[in-house]
Amino acid sequence: MSDKLPISEIKKIFDETDVNNLGELIQNFKDDERSGVVNIIKRANKRIDDYNKELKRLETMNYFENTYDNFEYICGIDEVGRGPFAGPVVAGAVILPKGFDIMYINDSKKLSEAKREELNKIILE
Repeated sequence: MSDKLPISEIKKIFDETDVNNLGELIQNFKDDERSGVVNIIKRANKRIDDYNKELKRLETMNYFENTYDNFEYICGIDEVGRGPFAGPVVAGAVILPKGFDIMYINDSKKLSEAKREELNKIILE
């Protein structure tokens, strides 16, 4: 099947496929030995690994919320600045609804500006 498709088309198919369906797609193209397809499959496997790591990170992050779920509100906080010894610090806090999991939410300093903007839209919805 894959020998008939140009590599650019295969790349497009993989790029447009949800991470949960990549395993099946990888199986469909695993016998294609063209180096471009091999690289596409490697990137797809990395996407799957990164996704699974993120799910595990969220599970770990939610441990606190799940442990104290009898509390009505649990607040997440973040700070910006160099700390109290080197200057001003600005802190922000947010309370999200229970079960409101957002993939890739993290310390703002670990996120690109584009990812922060994307997450901001999700949070404000």
